[in-house]
Amino acid sequence: MFKKVLTEIPLFHGEVKMPKGFEIDRSKLKADILSSYNLNNSVSNNPYDYKILDYEVPFSRTLDMLNKYIIEHINVEFNLNLINQDSFGNIFYENEQSFLRSTVDHMHLSDSPDFTMVYGVDIYDESCILVIEYDDNKIKGQTWHVPLVNNSFYIFPSNLKYFIGKNTSKQINTILTTNFEKK
Repeated sequence: MFKKVLTEIPLFHGEVKMPKGFEIDRSKLKADILSSYNLNNSVSNNPYDYKILDYEVPFSRTLDMLNKYIIEHINVEFNLNLINQDSFGNIFYENEQSFLRSTVDHMHLSDSPDFTMVYGVDIYDESCILVIEYDDNKIKGQTWHVPLVNNSFYIFPSNLKYFIGKNTSKQINTILTTNFEKK
């Protein structure tokens, strides 16, 4: 795991390296996201309704293993205690991208997550990026662009805005987002 400090804003990133025989079953995560998408595929007339792109991921052993891996490694390496709040999945077809968003509810800050994790479940090679927007003191609107790849994660404060760039492949990209609160 690595830590990059953006004007005192922590950004954790790395690859999930499970012990042999206990690897994360990304195909199971993808199937859970796709089945949730198929069950809940609805269209909203509100262009600001981000929830139409978020599909609840049901609890599974695989999701639990991933969350425990992240929570335990962040705690051991950076002394940061996290609790899982919720997880949702996104799928992006060719030329689709997400909206610029944060996972903080500004009307209910006390109930909002402290950190957001974006995890590459099934990403076609070099087909999309994660863009995180942050302020560097007086320099507003800075961005950090990173390629999303399979089995890698990025964790950042939930108040930061981010988006998933356009899927440049003809394949479906599947991404998991998990929100955490600090203990």
